[in-house]
Amino acid sequence: MLDRLRASLLQQFDCNNKPVFSTCLEDILKKDPTCSNSLEKLVRLHQNEDYSSESLLEMIALHLDATNADYNIWREYAMCFLKLSQYEEDRMSVCLNGNEGGHKPRYSVSFNKTPKIFIKGQSGKSWKLRCRWWSTRHFSHDILASETAAGDLELLTYKAASAVHMYGSEFYYVVDVRSCLEQENERELLNFLQMHIRNSVGIYSNFQQRTN
Repeated sequence: MLDRLRASLLQQFDCNNKPVFSTCLEDILKKDPTCSNSLEKLVRLHQNEDYSSESLLEMIALHLDATNADYNIWREYAMCFLKLSQYEEDRMSVCLNGNEGGHKPRYSVSFNKTPKIFIKGQSGKSWKLRCRWWSTRHFSHDILASETAAGDLELLTYKAASAVHMYGSEFYYVVDVRSCLEQENERELLNFLQMHIRNSVGIYSNFQQRTN
């Protein structure tokens, strides 16, 4: 209650203090992850570039741990992954290997597109558990069948785009939704899904590589 009151007061009287406002909203969500109103305010901050994609992704994931959501939240969730994937294009290690005899040096490039938050430390462990859990919580065969029968193509598309980043393009939810969009000739939604397939952060595949 106090956190909500504080957030309301900040929004009305100190609306330019975005860091404090976003922290207050985060505190509300951590205590009540089902609070869609606070999450929507964080989404608006993010859309205005006043809140980071990484932080919003964590807050949406916390929300989805606790409840289901409409297609708008799944779209924002997928777009956070996409933005993080684009950020990671700058994260490369380039090793200069000099050759004897005056030859030109050769460059060895090592590139991992999976952000560290998904694979390192406690955060990495949490995401690994979340991937395992959500495969039945949000992406089970029964849920897929129910959502397909309901015909909400936007929900299916944005969930599939999210699943691409978590499980890869061969995950059955992604495969079936892609096939459905092709059959329905939904070009715009299909292009959205394919954009995420091309730019997946590859969380789950990275976990598999680390255990092999």
